[in-house]
Amino acid sequence: MKNKEFLTEETTVYEALTKHPVLKEALIGISPKYRNLQNPVLFNTVAKVTPLKKAAAIGGIYANEFLLKLNTAIGAQDEYLNHVKAQVPKLQEDFLKKQFGSPGKKDKPEWYEKTKSFDIIDVRDKGEPFALITSKAKELKAGEGFKMIQTFEPAPLMDYLKNEGVESYAEKEEDSKVSVYFYKKGREL
Repeated sequence: MKNKEFLTEETTVYEALTKHPVLKEALIGISPKYRNLQNPVLFNTVAKVTPLKKAAAIGGIYANEFLLKLNTAIGAQDEYLNHVKAQVPKLQEDFLKKQFGSPGKKDKPEWYEKTKSFDIIDVRDKGEPFALITSKAKELKAGEGFKMIQTFEPAPLMDYLKNEGVESYAEKEEDSKVSVYFYKKGREL
C-alpha cells in the first residue's frame, strides 16, 4: 500500500489548495485571515510563494499544529505524524548543541594528561546517574578525578559540579559514547 502524500512546511499554500481544494474551508476554519485566499489575485500571486510554515505564522498558529490540522483534513495525519516523529532525534541533538555546545569541540584543560589514570564509571545503562556522580565527585581530593562514560554530554550535571569546585571536560567518542572527565582542582598534597 502506497503512503499518502502529506503536506510539509515547505509546501506552498497554492500547491496545497490546488491539490486539495477542501483545504480552503479548513484554512478559514483555522483563522478568518485566510479568507483573503478567496481573492483570485492573492491566490495566484502570494499563495504561490508562501510556504505553509509562513502561512501558519500569518494565522498566529504553531506550524506543527497548523500542518497537523491540514493533514488531518486530507486524511494524511498518520503520514505527517510519522514524518514529525522521525525528526525528533535530530531536533533534540540540534537543541542540545545550541544550548550546551558540541561535545569534543572545546580546548582540553591543562589537567587533561592526568585523565589516563582516572577511574572509569560507565553510566550508559544505569538510569539516572546524578546521585552516583555527585557522590563520587564529593569524595575527590585536590588533584584527583574520574571519567564517566555517558550517551550524551550531561551539561546540567557538569554545571552543578562546577559550582561544587569540580571541573569537567567532555569528548564525543562515538554517536552514543561521550567521555566526561571530572577533576578537582586545588593544591595537591
